Amino acid sequence: MQSMAKAAATKLATTMAKTPLDTLVQARYADAIAQGALLFTESTVSLQTEQDVNFEVREKLMSSDFVNPFLPFDQRLHVKGLCGSHQLLLNKYCVVPYHLLITTAEFRQQGEPLTESDFAAVLATTSSLSRPQIVFYNSGEESGASQPHKHMQLLPMPEYLDAPPTVSMWMRSTPELGHTHVSRDLPFAHFGVRLDSSCASPSGLAAAYSAALKELMSAYSESASYNMILTSTALMLFPRRCNSWKGISINSLGFAGLVLCKTTAELDLVKQLGVLNLLANVGHPALPNASSATQTFA
Repeated sequence: MQSMAKAAATKLATTMAKTPLDTLVQARYADAIAQGALLFTESTVSLQTEQDVNFEVREKLMSSDFVNPFLPFDQRLHVKGLCGSHQLLLNKYCVVPYHLLITTAEFRQQGEPLTESDFAAVLATTSSLSRPQIVFYNSGEESGASQPHKHMQLLPMPEYLDAPPTVSMWMRSTPELGHTHVSRDLPFAHFGVRLDSSCASPSGLAAAYSAALKELMSAYSESASYNMILTSTALMLFPRRCNSWKGISINSLGFAGLVLCKTTAELDLVKQLGVLNLLANVGHPALPNASSATQTFA
């Protein structure tokens, strides 16, 4: 298992022009694997193409109980402190090397709205890594959240993707800057904001997030569960009606295009149904007026 983790990490690391944070993350990852603090879960990977975008479907080959307390955190998984308010940790249970967690230094409830402080910690991390990252947040009982302590997660963008497939499909409708936007190209409810360099600040990201969240809560409720995906070009929220379908659990990673299957039967079911139909089953139906920008916020 450790050799598999090392091989996967080596493949990722060799494609990077390393920054200091890359080097620190990779060193902590190697040490955590060697000490048994981080448990890499072996999986097989297949790509499924739907509507000209690739989704990644993984079959989990080994299972373990998911327990990952953040307070106190395992020092062997600690990468660094962020902005005096957050911690950057390696994910103890990972299927992709360099899966990172940004946790609040003090206990905050998972599901609380994200703040400028949260986005400052995100930017402090993403701006210091060489590879583009997919940032995601699970909010609410039906979102697939696994821990009560507030945390965001980051994964390196797969080399074969310029953006998560749902973001690529959403971008086809040419969303305007400064608006929340819904698209007919996605078969489930969503609220997105196109980003550019002018949004790359804690206040800019917080404004985009707040605008999308306001639309989501107006359409559903203030307690609605949702998943967030954040890249350099888009921030998207996906309201949830349930956290799984036929035993297949879906969190933000599913809406980012990475679906984890625990058995061959689940893998076959996803291939038969299709990833987009799976996401439609755990999300809400597409909004009937999904065609154009819905709310100006900038």
